[in-house]
Amino acid sequence: MQFSTFKAELFDEHQHDKMDEFCAEFGLDGMEVFMDDVLSRDQDLNDEKLVILDKLRTLHVKRVHCSYWAYPTSFLTKNNFQELVERFGGWEDVVNYYGDLTGDHMYKRWADEYQIATELKAQAYTFHLIDYAPIDGKWEFTISKEDIRQAMIYMIQQFLNYLINQNLINEDSPIIEVENAGWGLEHGLQTAEDYKLMYCQLYDPLQKVKIGWDINHLLHALGFDETQNCARFFLPDSEISTQMFELQQRYGNEPQVFAQKWLEHNIMDPELVDRVGCIQLSDCALKTIEFFRNGKLVGQYYDEIVALDSWVEQEDYGVNIVLTCYDSHIPLGDGILSPKAIKEMILKIRAVNSDLVILHELKNNTDQAAALIRQLDRLSLK
Repeated sequence: MQFSTFKAELFDEHQHDKMDEFCAEFGLDGMEVFMDDVLSRDQDLNDEKLVILDKLRTLHVKRVHCSYWAYPTSFLTKNNFQELVERFGGWEDVVNYYGDLTGDHMYKRWADEYQIATELKAQAYTFHLIDYAPIDGKWEFTISKEDIRQAMIYMIQQFLNYLINQNLINEDSPIIEVENAGWGLEHGLQTAEDYKLMYCQLYDPLQKVKIGWDINHLLHALGFDETQNCARFFLPDSEISTQMFELQQRYGNEPQVFAQKWLEHNIMDPELVDRVGCIQLSDCALKTIEFFRNGKLVGQYYDEIVALDSWVEQEDYGVNIVLTCYDSHIPLGDGILSPKAIKEMILKIRAVNSDLVILHELKNNTDQAAALIRQLDRLSLK
C-alpha cells in the first residue's frame, strides 16, 4: 500500500474534489492529512464532525496525522514547569495554548482524531510526539534527552489508556504509528534503541502501536564537514553513541553510504523490523552548517533571530532554516540518498513484514504531482 500527504496549499482548489482521481493516477491507496490543518487544535472536532468526515472522504483520506503541541514534556509531566510558564509569558498563556493546565484537552483532541480515523476506516493514525520550541532555534533544551524520551513513552501509554477507558479502540480500529522525531532539532523517540525501550514498557493489549520511520527526520542528524571533507553527525558528543561513532569513522568519507548505513542501523534493526508500520519516503541534502546545537540556533544565526523585532519574524526566520536545510522532504535522489539502495531496503523489510506501507512524504514541494512522479519513477514503484 502506498499513500501521499495532502496539504491544501499544494493542490489547486478544483483538485480537492478529485483526490480519488489523483490517487488512481499514481497508484495510491489514499492520502494522509494533518488534523490541525483540518480544524485548529484549540477547537472541538465534534462540533463539525459530520462536515469533517465528509470532507476527508472527499479527499480520499486513509491516514490521519495527529495534532501536536510544543513542549509536551514540560506541560504533561510538569518537569521544569516554571521554565515553561516563563517562556510562554505567564500561566494564562499556557492555558490559552494547551486548552487547560491538566492535559485533558490534549488527550481528548487526540482521542477525537483517532475516532475520526476509525470512522474513516483509516489505515493508520500517525502519533507524532516531539519536544520542540514554537520559535525554532530561540530556546535550548534544558530537560535531558533521556527524560524527554521517557516522557514520550508515558504519553503513548496515557493515550492508549484513554482509548481503552473510553472504549474507542478495538481489533478493527486503525494502527497507531509512532513517528520518529527530527534528530538534533526536536527531541523524542528517534532511534531503534529508543523504540526498543518503548516496547519494553508499553501495555498494548491489541498490539496497535507500530513505528513510522520518517527518513527525512533521521537525516536531520547528518551533515557534511567541509573543513574535514567528510560526513559526520552534526550533534553534541553526548548524543553520539558508540555505534554511531563507529558508523561515522567507517563511512564518513563516503557520505551516501554513511547516510544509508545510518538509516539501516535504525530501520533494519532485527528486533524491530516486523514492528515497522510505515516508511515515510523523502530525501534531504546534507547540510554544511550545524545551525542548531541542543535545539538552539548557534553563533550568528542566534544573533540574527533575537535581533528581529516581532515574534512572527523570528518564527519565520527559524522555520525557513528548518524547511530548507532539515525538513526539506525532497524526492529521493534529489538529496544524499540512492533510490536503488532505498528500494532494496524496502524489499528486505517487506520480505519479513508484509504489512509495510509507504508514505510519500513530499509535503514541502509546491508541485506535488511532479515530485511524486520523480520519486515513483526512481523507485519503479508506480
